[in-house]
Amino acid sequence: MLREGFTYSHFARIAQMAFVDSAVKDFKSGTGTTSLESVCGLTGMTASQVQEVLSDQDRYEASEISGLPNPFARVLHGWHNDRDYVGPYRFPIDLPFDEGQRNFTALAARHAPGVSPHVILRELIRVGAVAEVGTNVWKPLKDQYIEANLTPENLKRMTTLVEALLTTLDHNTNKARTDSVLFERTLFVDKPLTKAQFDEFNSYLKVVGLQFLQRVDSFQSLDLHEKINVKEGDKPSINAGLQCFLFVEPAPSEARLQDQISSLPP
Repeated sequence: MLREGFTYSHFARIAQMAFVDSAVKDFKSGTGTTSLESVCGLTGMTASQVQEVLSDQDRYEASEISGLPNPFARVLHGWHNDRDYVGPYRFPIDLPFDEGQRNFTALAARHAPGVSPHVILRELIRVGAVAEVGTNVWKPLKDQYIEANLTPENLKRMTTLVEALLTTLDHNTNKARTDSVLFERTLFVDKPLTKAQFDEFNSYLKVVGLQFLQRVDSFQSLDLHEKINVKEGDKPSINAGLQCFLFVEPAPSEARLQDQISSLPP
């Protein structure tokens, strides 16, 4: 956050928003509402601070950052999962830009309506997600849109990933839960790796991990719905997903924090 110019005051405002959000949604009374006094008591904030946070929340929800996944991500996901745009082995097909019945323009119109297909294609080219394999014929190279910098879209993605992990951990450690624990596993490498070993491990995971996620994605988007149909009276309301990532533990530091600030007074 510091590298991108994200200061403590920005973070503190978002933290206040999260505290108020939890106080309102997670500690409701029998009437289904929470009083301003209760929010202040739970969060330790003043009434004026809570009012400011509520105003910030309204502006946040009206902005693009809180909306649906960006159109580039939606188009890539559709390209890999839409029945009309995958081949017999469930691999995405190469698409001409606007020729024929199945083309990139039609794909974009289906999964990102209202956004110019030219804009979407230019952005996917910029991030290396597609390649031209013929005259204006395009092949997807990635199944996810990941912006390299801390843009609003990438910040939204980061917060969504962290929120999903913490929600799962909270559910699995909650003694008052009424349903089963969610799938959650962690693998630790036995001993420290050299740079060459780590690079090989990372390359292996990019292949095997992607194959695993593609199998799961194919199951949830096709097989699951064919195996278990929605019955009359059922209401689909559970939004679920799966995270899978390699992490590197930071190197421990034995130096005291105050000893690392050169101008600190004695």
